[in-house]
Amino acid sequence: MKNKSSIFVLTLFTFTILLYSCGGDKKQTAADNKLGKLDVEIPASLKDKPEVVAYIHDMNQIADDYAILIDQVLTDFRGFENKDVDNMGMMDKIKFMKVSAEVGFKSLDMISKWGDYHNKLDFFKEDLNEDETLALESVMKRFEERMKQIEGKHAKFFKEN
Repeated sequence: MKNKSSIFVLTLFTFTILLYSCGGDKKQTAADNKLGKLDVEIPASLKDKPEVVAYIHDMNQIADDYAILIDQVLTDFRGFENKDVDNMGMMDKIKFMKVSAEVGFKSLDMISKWGDYHNKLDFFKEDLNEDETLALESVMKRFEERMKQIEGKHAKFFKEN
């Protein structure tokens, strides 16, 4: 009897590991997990241009990192959405300034990378056809979709008074 239960437990364990390792989407990003999945579409015609494919993935990563930062800031600002800064107490002002300073420092690197990669866009556009150029420009559309996801998740910060 002990042998049968050991075999059953071992089989169940093996099956669980197999399902876990084969079932997950390994291309799921942290932003996908927090905000919802957005696919990165790369046309087949770009598959033989690894520097352009790397560019698209890198730009999407920068956009996702920025989206995660904005999501975290809005989460940290929960409770401040209807407060007037001039009428806040000292502790609220300190928290507000701390979060504001953190987002400023963290976003500097991302903005710098975004600028560097954006400057490469014109270089790549020279060697690409129209469809391939649209694929590069889809990075901006994906970024806009990320911002819409954040706006939906944190709607109370974006409602008009």
